[in-house]
Amino acid sequence: MPGHTRLYRRGAVYYHRAAIPKDIADTYPKAEETFSLKTKDHAEALRRVRIEAVRVDEEFAAHRRRLEAQNAPCVDHLTPEQLKTIKQAYLRHLLEEDEEVRLDGFEEPDATVAGEEPMEHEPRPSFEEREELIEDMDAVTRGNLARGKQDDFFKDEAEEVLSWEGIEVRLASHSSDWRRVVRALQEASVEAADAQRKRNAGDVVQTPLEPLQQSVWASSAASAPLLSAAFERWAEGRQKRARTDNSRASQARGPSQAR
Repeated sequence: MPGHTRLYRRGAVYYHRAAIPKDIADTYPKAEETFSLKTKDHAEALRRVRIEAVRVDEEFAAHRRRLEAQNAPCVDHLTPEQLKTIKQAYLRHLLEEDEEVRLDGFEEPDATVAGEEPMEHEPRPSFEEREELIEDMDAVTRGNLARGKQDDFFKDEAEEVLSWEGIEVRLASHSSDWRRVVRALQEASVEAADAQRKRNAGDVVQTPLEPLQQSVWASSAASAPLLSAAFERWAEGRQKRARTDNSRASQARGPSQAR
């Protein structure tokens, strides 16, 4: 069976190991991307390393985009049309992420036949756990949205979204529009939760795919850089960054940190 350039073995356990590309080696937070694949079986390790290699390559690409965004000209304000587009991009991201969770399927603890060894696989949430997570997160988000509160989770998300390919805008740290960006993401999260509830009921809810009109960004060329990519190219070209349910669950557990 052919191997993989990033597949290594330490003792009996297989590892993913990748050097940091030279163009980002000085700014990347790690010396190399090395971690256990948590298996001793070569065939399974090969399957997992291929998946992890794609994820790590996207981390490298995301780091490059962040560097580019840091070097972009600062702007003080975003237009209402730009904020709407940012909201649409985030809504699409959340619903696309939800699709991936459903395609992977949910854990069914009672499905194992008595006396049989359960198959080894990566842990997945049950359908009920997914429902509970959606409700917990939505309750916190709606509460903060109603009260005009903005928590650290969405502040971090705002910085990330503005660095996405096809958006890539550097908003000045003192700009009052940061609050507008965060609110737009909160609104998108609420709309995504409503769509997820319908999906939980078995309703068909399509993930929106709306091309970004170039004029939306060109209209404020005097105060903001022209975004070079259409939303459709962003949607097709950007691989979804890995973000686990646990990282988003931390938002649901921490409403007291909302400001």
